[in-house]
Amino acid sequence: MRKGWLWVSVIGLIVLFVVLFVVLYLLGGSDQSALERIMNIAVIFLALSAVLVVLLMGAILGIIVWFALRIKDGAIPIFEQVTETITRIRGTSEFIGEEAVKPIISFSSRVAGVRALVKTVTAKPKKKKKS
Repeated sequence: MRKGWLWVSVIGLIVLFVVLFVVLYLLGGSDQSALERIMNIAVIFLALSAVLVVLLMGAILGIIVWFALRIKDGAIPIFEQVTETITRIRGTSEFIGEEAVKPIISFSSRVAGVRALVKTVTAKPKKKKKS
């Protein structure tokens, strides 16, 4: 059903274009050659297409502005929630990192203390060099 409407629209535009061309050609003066009439019609169509392009660009700009305003109203609260979540995750990861490392650090320090004690107890006395 949609394709039928598309074809009707395309055919309608072609018929409108041809009718407009014929009417503009017949409105040309008798002192003009056929090429001059066609050139004038081409200029008219170019001007109409420029106006149409400007109108379409204005409509597109309006839609983009409307869409941006709609997104802004919904996006700013989402960005605030994401920022809060990232801050919480950062704090949690720092806390867990510190808590996970504390037992390793305390174990390493005890091992270092035991090594120092063993080294001190088993160390041979140094002989003094005579100078």
